[in-house]
Amino acid sequence: MRLLFILSFLSLLQPHRGVAQVSAAFDQWPARLQLYPRDQSNQCTVAISGRVPLGDVNAVSLVVLKNQDRYQYTRTTVDASTGRFAFKPVIKAELSQYSFQVFAHRSTPGDSVQVAIRDSIVCGDVFLIMGQSNAIGRFNENAFKSEFCRTFGVNNGAVTYNPADTAWCLTNTTEGVNSLWGVELQRYIKEQHGIPTAIINGAVGSTDISSHAIRDANQPASMNTLYGRLYYRVSKAGVAGQVKAMIWRQGEAEAANDPDAYSRVFPQLYSYWKKDYPGLKKVYHSQLNLLMNEVIKAGALRDFQRRSKTLFSDNEPIATVGLPGYQGLHYDEVAYRQFGLELYRLVASDFYASADTSNIHSPNLQRLYYNTAKQDEITLEFEPGQEIHWPADTTITNQATGRKYTQTLSNFIYTDYPNGESGIVKSVTEQGNRLVLKLTKSSTARHLTYLPSSYKDNELGYYAGPVIRNRRGMRALTFYQVPIAAPLPAVTDLRAVPVDTSAIKLTWNTKSDSIAQWAIERADSGELFKSIALLPGTAVIYQDLRKANQSDSLKLGKIYKYRVRALGNRAESDYSPTVTASLQLVLNVKVGPELELGYTGSLANSSALVYPNPATDQVNVRLPLDWSGDAVSLTLTSEAGKTVLQRNYQVPAGTPFLSFSVTSIPTGTYVLVMRYKTGGVQCRLLVTH
Repeated sequence: MRLLFILSFLSLLQPHRGVAQVSAAFDQWPARLQLYPRDQSNQCTVAISGRVPLGDVNAVSLVVLKNQDRYQYTRTTVDASTGRFAFKPVIKAELSQYSFQVFAHRSTPGDSVQVAIRDSIVCGDVFLIMGQSNAIGRFNENAFKSEFCRTFGVNNGAVTYNPADTAWCLTNTTEGVNSLWGVELQRYIKEQHGIPTAIINGAVGSTDISSHAIRDANQPASMNTLYGRLYYRVSKAGVAGQVKAMIWRQGEAEAANDPDAYSRVFPQLYSYWKKDYPGLKKVYHSQLNLLMNEVIKAGALRDFQRRSKTLFSDNEPIATVGLPGYQGLHYDEVAYRQFGLELYRLVASDFYASADTSNIHSPNLQRLYYNTAKQDEITLEFEPGQEIHWPADTTITNQATGRKYTQTLSNFIYTDYPNGESGIVKSVTEQGNRLVLKLTKSSTARHLTYLPSSYKDNELGYYAGPVIRNRRGMRALTFYQVPIAAPLPAVTDLRAVPVDTSAIKLTWNTKSDSIAQWAIERADSGELFKSIALLPGTAVIYQDLRKANQSDSLKLGKIYKYRVRALGNRAESDYSPTVTASLQLVLNVKVGPELELGYTGSLANSSALVYPNPATDQVNVRLPLDWSGDAVSLTLTSEAGKTVLQRNYQVPAGTPFLSFSVTSIPTGTYVLVMRYKTGGVQCRLLVTH
């Protein structure tokens, strides 16, 4: 939409000319306090264009001031047939205010008139807020004010909108309804990143989601709808195509009356946002707190909000349960300020390259499964990187009466809610992004629910904790009737066998179509297991190879512990029993015409030793005593089957030792075979240089 208006100013000409008047008609001209959205280069173009009277003016100039200092100057001739002119100055997204002055020049040298001036212009980012009363969260008397925090138009709630209310203004003025947590978001962005912002709030108290999703297809900016009033303001501000994010905080109306409406209507509302705000990158989607209205499906509504991230890839759910200062529906000032901080950390990560990304998200359940065959343990798994903590029993004080009482979270974990059980969690083990719940008994429950659909007691009346949190104090999103996956079969027949000096071989026979991967873990000493491999779910064998010149390589003579675990898309198995194995320096010996790699039989007088192994130059071989005085053949073969060394020896009587050099042999793993009459020895030899 192009705005056409006439600006006429009396300006002083040269002293001998007195006072003259020049008029200019502008069709592109910034408004006072306007914010222009920044581009990927962290700047924006301010389009200025218009026309001056033909024959009266032959040139127009533009002076740009930055914080009242001269910043740019441009002069252009006007079109001789139309009197038109245009400028496209570029300003930066920073804590600077720009002013624009336009001058008309007549043919007489030095004869110019200032015809227009506009100040307090900035470049920055635009965010929108929609929802009901908690999306307003108003505490104006204590809110932050800054010339770099702006809004547009007036949010006057349900009152009929005045189409003339199309002025830019500073956030937190007396005009319209402001959001304290929205102001906090702007404050943090200004102070931490030096970027001006505009937040345009379309929230209205006590409104349901259906009223927000009424959109006139022929006139999206219709004043007759909540949706249209916000879109009208955003369009008039000229920023509809550059909105960064929508911050959506709503659902109390449905949770108290018709929870099914929320999941039915939100996808349609979301599609409208994506259509009318094409630059929208994120939707910050608040999950409701527990209300006191006894509506069972309110839990399902909250679970839809939790799952919004998987349903709509750009949605980011934020938990409000556990915020301080909750009052059963609304919150106190401290809570709204904290929500503003938590929202800011997400926005800073998404739009301002913030390095503060660890545990800033509300933990969101990813997998839920029994992890023992007895089904007496349940694992709650959240996103990778989350550090989840189960709360201790919480003491709550009723400020009105002074009475203290204790709440334990076990009482708010439900199997097969609402008709199942609670209070069956015996103990909890924290494992990084997982909580392992040890139950008081085996369970056949099919679903698990975290926090009830509603809550009301005779003390505070509303739920005040405890809640699951992460390392940064972010509360976990509540979940409702999430299926508990069956446990995967655990390996019970794991075996570990050394393969001469080159590897330890693990084998097992457990198979299942539900197994996607096998996790192999090894402990060098004690019980500190580390992952060493992930194998396909069809695997039943793994060789832990000895590697040359690596610090974590297997060492000869050292005892290692192994365990394996099945991993699936929905569940994991318990660990297998631990098995042990050790690489020894004893060669394998077999009497007979055939040699078997990995033979572990025990024969009289068959002790043999190769050292050092790995070898760098000289290799020594101690042969069995009964080989003394006879001919022995030695062959060294690469793993590809190529013979790299072949020799025959006559072992001196009474001295069963041989030596040979590997100095000229390339680094690698080789098979050493030595034959004597009808017997032989065989092992792997590592050569390093």
